Amino acid sequence: MVNDPFRAVAHPIRRRMIERLGNGPATVGEVTSDLGVSKPAITKHLKILEEAGVVVRRVVGRTHRLALNPAALIDAVTWVDHQRALWERMFDTVEEHLADKEQTTMTDTTTRSTAVRIERTYRASADALFDAWTNPEVIRKWWHAGPDWETAEAEVDLRVGGRLRVVMRDTDGIEYTATGVYTVVERPSRLGWIWHGEEGEAGTGSRCDLEISEQDGVTAVVLTHSGLPDHHAAAELREGWGLCLDNLDKVITR
Repeated sequence: MVNDPFRAVAHPIRRRMIERLGNGPATVGEVTSDLGVSKPAITKHLKILEEAGVVVRRVVGRTHRLALNPAALIDAVTWVDHQRALWERMFDTVEEHLADKEQTTMTDTTTRSTAVRIERTYRASADALFDAWTNPEVIRKWWHAGPDWETAEAEVDLRVGGRLRVVMRDTDGIEYTATGVYTVVERPSRLGWIWHGEEGEAGTGSRCDLEISEQDGVTAVVLTHSGLPDHHAAAELREGWGLCLDNLDKVITR
């Protein structure tokens, strides 16, 4: 097809010829050397370029010189620029989507990290585990965040709306008070309370849910502490609860 710049640049051999002529006019031999195709093929490719007006031939004596006619490629260049703009907008959209997805993933990860879930199993009855979490005498044996700490005080008003208060004392005699208000009391399977730690302590105002289930003499206890402000608070409370539950393990297995 005459004057078809797209056909002119459709073949890699012709594109290499155009690239060489981009450096300036050259003889046919200079433009077509080392292309790895036969002379009839060279003749065919040159004919297509000339018919499209992309290449202009000038004969001087027995020498045939070729020159590039950039104006013949304007339509192709315009189309390519238009397509490039479209693709760039598409890639921008993809990048924005990926960025949003990454942000969503980060948000989801943060959301997941702001809830602590710990599960332990015991060879004890569900009633015994429920008592361990609600009987002040038993609570004083284990509810402290360290193996050498102690629970100085434990108060329990076991009813929905009732108050829970635990005072832990570390090895230096420093006391830490945690309080809660019960939201769920279902013996022996469920407890729930709103957690209030020391002023400024991570997790103040968050929620604790305890699920207790017994099967074949083994009782599973799942503690979920949710609504924490960030993953730092979650990590801090996971460590604290882990130490407390390590103490509970020793009390229950005695």
